[in-house]
Amino acid sequence: MIALNIPERKDFTSKLFLQNTFDPFLVVRASFTTGTSVSIDGNLHKDYFTDAEWESMEQHDLARWSLLKPLCFQIIKGSRLPEQFKIVFVLSRANTEKLLADGGLSFSAEQVGGLFLNVRYDQGALTCTTGVSFTSFVMDKTLERAWDDMVKRFFKSREIIWEET
Repeated sequence: MIALNIPERKDFTSKLFLQNTFDPFLVVRASFTTGTSVSIDGNLHKDYFTDAEWESMEQHDLARWSLLKPLCFQIIKGSRLPEQFKIVFVLSRANTEKLLADGGLSFSAEQVGGLFLNVRYDQGALTCTTGVSFTSFVMDKTLERAWDDMVKRFFKSREIIWEET
């Protein structure tokens, strides 16, 4: 697990809410505090979608950021900054399997509960924290290091400036 301080908040939030930088990620949950507090559960409800929409989705459990981003942007946009927000992203199963294969890691996708990226804005500070969950106890930290390195490479490729805290 690493915590990355994001000094260029305006650039990061533009990439988060206005560009497609984080669109491949799935959303576990998100919360925003402005004049009120709003919480969003990223779980999808099949009955809401047409059969064609449902079948076009890579995963059927969580919403992609691209689906929730317009709603989240509506919550925070305005002349005042939000007091805080927190978004819990998780890497899709397909991308998790790709990371495992590309890294030559000995874990199976079934052993991995999730590869998480937590984005938190609070009191003017913006921090991204990585996390890994497993379906059973694992002492091996190679996947955690691989995920941390992948997030750093992802940020660098998207020109996101960060400082490790």
